[in-house]
Amino acid sequence: MRTTMGKQLMLKVAAVAALAIVVFAACTGGDSSPTGPGPSPTAVLGEQDVNLNSGLRGGLADFDMDAVAWNSYWYSRYNLGNLVMMSGLGVTFAPPMDAVQAMVQMVDQGPEAGEHVMLPNNPALLRAVFAGGDPQFVNAFNGDPGDFTNWRWDPAKMNTALTPSAQAQTIIKEVEWAKFFNSGWAGSATDDFGAMDRFKGLVLFTEAKMQVDFALENLRNFDGLFIAASRFDDGEVVPEDTSMVLGDQYQMLQALADVHMVLHDPERYNGVYADEPFHSQVAEAADELFVKVAEMEPSGVGELSLGAQALTWFAATTDDDGLRSQALNQLRSLGDALAVVPRNGVMERAQAIRGLVESGRVLDEATHLEAAAADFRALGDAYDATTGSFAGVSTLSNWEVGDILGALNSLRLKAGQTVPRAEAERMLVGFFEAVVNRGGLLQAVIPKEMEASPFELERISNDVFFAYPGIPTPDEAHGPNGTAAVDAAEVRFDSEQGRWEVSDRHFDTAGAMHTSNEMLWTFGMVTGFPEVPTLSAHFP
Repeated sequence: MRTTMGKQLMLKVAAVAALAIVVFAACTGGDSSPTGPGPSPTAVLGEQDVNLNSGLRGGLADFDMDAVAWNSYWYSRYNLGNLVMMSGLGVTFAPPMDAVQAMVQMVDQGPEAGEHVMLPNNPALLRAVFAGGDPQFVNAFNGDPGDFTNWRWDPAKMNTALTPSAQAQTIIKEVEWAKFFNSGWAGSATDDFGAMDRFKGLVLFTEAKMQVDFALENLRNFDGLFIAASRFDDGEVVPEDTSMVLGDQYQMLQALADVHMVLHDPERYNGVYADEPFHSQVAEAADELFVKVAEMEPSGVGELSLGAQALTWFAATTDDDGLRSQALNQLRSLGDALAVVPRNGVMERAQAIRGLVESGRVLDEATHLEAAAADFRALGDAYDATTGSFAGVSTLSNWEVGDILGALNSLRLKAGQTVPRAEAERMLVGFFEAVVNRGGLLQAVIPKEMEASPFELERISNDVFFAYPGIPTPDEAHGPNGTAAVDAAEVRFDSEQGRWEVSDRHFDTAGAMHTSNEMLWTFGMVTGFPEVPTLSAHFP
């Protein structure tokens, strides 16, 4: 069975593509060349030394929760910008320039002096994302840092599957950064700073809308559910695995809800995201998907956790009070199930924590938070603070790293009195430094002089906040032309060396975007824990 992209979608693509060109910003700032000197942070301590904040042997003495938060900010940006602006890892499009200039005017009306939008050449904007690829640059640097063909990945090494998980996590990532860039961090259109960031936000949100449109048009079956995998072949979408995975539906429901959140209140985000026709389309799609998902039964800790998170986002955004009540009732059922379902090891405990914290905080359900606290105590029993490892865990996929980061961050922020915040932060700091930084999950960092805008440089004084020492710059990383500043697909624990190391350097889209989302929510400014309105009306 083959389905062709409809004319309506192509018209929408042509109409909004113009809005989606990006500057260096989502991945680079000012001069985007990956060459040049890196930061000069504090030297790494020897193996006999210990991080005083986490107990990690061989870490930086002063690496703390602030460093984790700022690293999370930059690393999240790197992963997203390389994927949706430069890599070519998906179905690409090229925008017309006249509408791009109109878009620039929306966000850049400041005085002549100051920061203004700078446009690159040859961005690779995506209306659908592939499942993964090799993040080594396929082209040698041509001397022009404004030419994004320098940062392309090899098409022959791409996993061209179109999966709901990759689409959903990327959409969420784009929307969350779009919120961030236009919610006060980078000022407003009349300011003399932040124009690049504001433009990034508008670009990213437009890409997210296009990807939603593509998924709704092309990646569902006749029942309105998203199939497990399709491929894009000469302008046509070819179904490859027509099975339905409930976890996929939950992730797409959360993505639709996140887009709806912005469209419902565009003025909160500098007023640049208003689109009433698309608002109606997304709201209807989210409500329809929820009704279908509500008839399905989750199984296993992972699906229960994804369901609890998705139902929370849907309940926070739907305009239908009846569906909100239904979602909250289901959220209670999923939380009750998560509190008692048997766990199989560390990863299921981390997944359970993330879902239980959502149901516990939204419903004010103490038993759910107490169950999450019990899972945290079990994680603590398995955790070796000196190595940042867990007993029985020899490898971690990128997605699983995100599960652990998300669990620990949710505990530190939303578990109330059931888990001391300092204990959750101590484990989070040690695990992050051991796996993401020292273990090489992030494969490269961009020097601050090339990534940070002037107003960001003014706000950040500690070099380690930009980049952890020892991580190479893109041009120094693997491959003859270097490697993008993105996550590896997997790390493994070397028990003889007592530390983590990369075991798979490929890029997994869903995992990288999932982990990047949890990182951004660790930094703050935008939240991965939306508030559900008028809860008392549903549970007096």
